[in-house]
Amino acid sequence: MTATSSSGPTAATGRAHTLTALLGAIFCIDAMTSLVVIAYGNSYLLHTLQAPASYPGYAIGIYGLVKLLSAAAGGWLLDRVRNALVVVLLFLLEVTGLFIILATHSAAGYLVGIGFLSTGVAIAWLVVFHALGEGSDASGRGSATAYMGLTSTAATGAGFGVAALIGETHFWQAAFLIAIGLASVSALFLLRAYPRRGGASGAAARAAPATAGLRTHAIAGVVVFGHFTVVFATVGAFGPFVLRTLDLSLLQAGLLMAPAGAIGAGSMLVAGKRSREGNRLRELAVLYAVGAASVLLLSSVGRPWVFGVVAVPLAFSIAGSQPLLNATVIDLSRSVQRSGSVLGWLLFVEGLGSAVGPITMGAGISWIGIRPSILILGAVEALLVVFTLTASRRERL
Repeated sequence: MTATSSSGPTAATGRAHTLTALLGAIFCIDAMTSLVVIAYGNSYLLHTLQAPASYPGYAIGIYGLVKLLSAAAGGWLLDRVRNALVVVLLFLLEVTGLFIILATHSAAGYLVGIGFLSTGVAIAWLVVFHALGEGSDASGRGSATAYMGLTSTAATGAGFGVAALIGETHFWQAAFLIAIGLASVSALFLLRAYPRRGGASGAAARAAPATAGLRTHAIAGVVVFGHFTVVFATVGAFGPFVLRTLDLSLLQAGLLMAPAGAIGAGSMLVAGKRSREGNRLRELAVLYAVGAASVLLLSSVGRPWVFGVVAVPLAFSIAGSQPLLNATVIDLSRSVQRSGSVLGWLLFVEGLGSAVGPITMGAGISWIGIRPSILILGAVEALLVVFTLTASRRERL
């Protein structure tokens, strides 16, 4: 892509085309994941195959573990293999997994297929971040990652909607055939967004000075790990708190959280558009402070309507911080020669936090109860605020 090295209308048009293609790829990737791994996957295992109740958990665990293990290897691949070949490889991995599910029609085959699919999806997300880094400038990166977040949310909802429709039929193959179609379209979008010639890093990235030192990488790693630990711990606390502590149904909780969802979508756009390279850590600290205060308040909430009110600033914090974090990750990857490897390392840390957060929250709920666990979570996020604010004075991220 020459857009990043040009100026004027041609550069802007090139960046717009790149972002459009990437948003199309993101929609297909997340819709496929939502459909196969989460929404219809549960119905397929429990209703169609009559598998044990533990199998959906195994499937999600395999999905997360394989993505975690694939991140570093995928980053290494991006720096050494021709771009088009990387896209072809991830497509073949995804389709292989889906064909295994279709051919075996068994619980064991489904779990094996999820392993292949997860590897392809992990590499696909590395490609998305890498292509966005090459096809955008720092000033517009926050806005681009905000659009990524909104597209991902819409795609997840679409996956659940398709799963609900398929669940009313006996044609179980439909979900996985649709997923093959989504994998194919996402690969076409990625080829359009990703330069086909040369290595994945491109000549500009290979010539980039290694400006980010070990301390910078360590700081970024801690922030990424802390972010996803806190976010997924919050997700892990949601069900027990809403269904047991507040004694609400999911429908009641959804209605109460509707304003929070709208505010969250708006905060994603506002935070992304206002963010600037070199100031993102400070911006993240402000949003984390809002989140920490919200979580601490949540630990003492006893009435449903108060939960709905507290959910608004919490959604503002979580949704607004995500595009800023993604932009920070891309900024850092663009400052070194081996940007793919840096992305792989940071996405590995992301996966680690995504696993540690809900596991520790579940253990805390079992040992000390839901309210004390949420209180501790608020304290942990407060520590993340202190760390991020301190780091912002030392590193221009």
